[in-house]
Amino acid sequence: MIHTLKMYLPIPYQDVQELNKRFNIKSFEVNKFIEGRFPGVTMSLSAMGKGQWKLSMFIDAIELLNKPNIAEGDYPKMEEEIRKILLYLFLHSSAYDDHVLQRIDYRYDVFVDNQIIRQLLLDIYKKTTRIYKRQNKILGYIDKETKKYKPYKTTVDHTSGSIKSTVYLKNEERIAKGEVPKYYEKDILRFEVQLWEDHMYYQERIGQRSRKLREYMKDDMYKEYFNERIFSIFFKGDFHKIDQARNIIYDSSLSASYKRKLVDFLKKVSSYDVSTPLKNMSKKTLNSRLEMLQDLGINPILIPKNYTNAPSTIINPLKDFQDNTK
Repeated sequence: MIHTLKMYLPIPYQDVQELNKRFNIKSFEVNKFIEGRFPGVTMSLSAMGKGQWKLSMFIDAIELLNKPNIAEGDYPKMEEEIRKILLYLFLHSSAYDDHVLQRIDYRYDVFVDNQIIRQLLLDIYKKTTRIYKRQNKILGYIDKETKKYKPYKTTVDHTSGSIKSTVYLKNEERIAKGEVPKYYEKDILRFEVQLWEDHMYYQERIGQRSRKLREYMKDDMYKEYFNERIFSIFFKGDFHKIDQARNIIYDSSLSASYKRKLVDFLKKVSSYDVSTPLKNMSKKTLNSRLEMLQDLGINPILIPKNYTNAPSTIINPLKDFQDNTK
């Protein structure tokens, strides 16, 4: 459920001064002193002005709790561990009461032991819709040095200034960075929703929820964001080659006209991506086609016909999401 998170905690300057005295360090040495002192936690102290400082914390929850699957029931332990850090630094943990959550990453891992299938799924996801609720599909980046476009090798992103929905090959990503995959990352296809500061600030401003970790560690919140920001982009339904999809459609109770329209729709999506049919139809019609396919258990993105060693059908890796998050 939870992967990483970021927060800041207001710290009175008096607490910073007392920390300096107790550990015999100067203010500019504080960040070096606390660097790497706690597993999975990166911290820095900085002045906010008017006698107020802030402690910024970036936390890998899995590393901090030494537990790969973290859910709502783990919140008390998360709070306890963060308060332990504050107690070590300032001899009290009252700053936690005023913490402000700035980012949280929800994750769902699917074990796919076949490397060919993992790569095929990533290539399939490159054909998702180009934009969803201001989240633009990003398949690469501009290299700062060469100024040339470089495609991502392990990731498909849909991002705005406040939310990112992503799918990536965790094992391959670690290796590409020259890192060793953790035991729980091997052969993993990871789906992730990242909520950023602007989104959390907006939710608080409209009275939806406060920027507190307890609010965002609720299981229902996790499911809500995944249903809205993952399934609406990557879709439900299994993946098929065109022949298998056509058979399912023509065996259904739909009218002959709609059967032809759905097969034609799948071919248009297959030619480029899910947004391609919008050249010839309205968004309302496109959504209607997607709903029909979902009712038939068909993902709108086909398995490429000529993909080397590709099977005729792949069960949607998100199929067990609801069962695994009850």
